Amino acid sequence: MKHDYECIVIGAGPAGLTAAYQLAKAGKPTLTIEQDPENVGGISRTARYKGYLFDIGGHRFFSKSKEVVDLWDEILPDDFIERPRLSRIFYGNKFYSYPLNGFEALRNLGLIESAMCMISYGYAKMKPIADPKTFHQWVRNQFGERLYSIFFKTYTEKVWGMNCDEIAADWAAQRIKGLNLGAAVMNALSRSLRGGQKRKPGQPVIKTLIESFRYPRKGPGMLWEECARKTVALGGEIRMGRKLSKLERDADGWTVWMTTADGGEETARAT
Repeated sequence: MKHDYECIVIGAGPAGLTAAYQLAKAGKPTLTIEQDPENVGGISRTARYKGYLFDIGGHRFFSKSKEVVDLWDEILPDDFIERPRLSRIFYGNKFYSYPLNGFEALRNLGLIESAMCMISYGYAKMKPIADPKTFHQWVRNQFGERLYSIFFKTYTEKVWGMNCDEIAADWAAQRIKGLNLGAAVMNALSRSLRGGQKRKPGQPVIKTLIESFRYPRKGPGMLWEECARKTVALGGEIRMGRKLSKLERDADGWTVWMTTADGGEETARAT
């Protein structure tokens, strides 16, 4: 077993495997260590149980970056399928399509509640919170306090287990990038008037409002398992069941200590 490498990647999740694959393609002697004894992909892995495949959460494949899409196609050229998005918001004992359908939302909320949401949005735009610090403040500025309390607060706190006043505003800006009530309303009206017709290729789209997405045929883990296989085929090394225990740097490079699944210890050098 080799002990000297040019690069050592810690973790065989999507970021780690992408780095290891690109390094292997460039001919760099690379070691990737992963503490899971069997599965690569991190939280994007696909677990196997009694002959069935289970995804650890949904991981839709959609990107406006051509380089990212080209990389996916390079790793898994024949096993992506296009799937329509089916998302629902349950509020007040009614289901709301997401991305929103304008007429459905108006019918479900009713004219009075819809009007109150628009008034709340207008007030937020007239008197925004300067330099918002929290998720609550950022969403309030973008959608108004009433829509925040209806659609964002309870969902976010259930999913992440944190109060919205404890989540940073920059996290909200990244997760709901490019979306505000105006964009959501325009998208909802467009969807309603198109009657379910697909968006024309090349039309701009906000990531949060996508109507379809690509998905590996056997789950997201399929992509990262193939990425790992191709990395090894290119000369990279991946050691499973290795947990990082210590890092040390000297004038010649890095030494990495790792604990094995059976309690042993291994080292590797990146120079």
